[in-house]
Amino acid sequence: MKSSQDDKNIILFLLFKNSIVQFIAGILSLLVIIKLSTTISFSPIKLLFKSFGYGFFCYLTTPFMIYWLSYVSQGQATDRKLIITVALMGLYSYCIWDAYFFFREAFSSWVSVNT
Repeated sequence: MKSSQDDKNIILFLLFKNSIVQFIAGILSLLVIIKLSTTISFSPIKLLFKSFGYGFFCYLTTPFMIYWLSYVSQGQATDRKLIITVALMGLYSYCIWDAYFFFREAFSSWVSVNT
């Protein structure tokens, strides 16, 4: 029984370890694309770039967050795991809320122009 639990932990840790590269790539892609979109003044292109940036971020970082939460919930709770979890979820939530407010403003301005 103990061996089965250890095997699950090892597999989960390997999945988590492999997806950390995706997490870093997702954050870097968001930063680069958002920085690039701020230099563009044409609104439809800016909307397109930011949409791709937030899309890449969600696509690349969500698996890491799921694996991280699974990994943390499997083992013994420690202060270090709690601090890392709060920091990662804070960063992830901030980007998701940033995307929400951006799209809310973009759709609001699009509707007000078209009515």
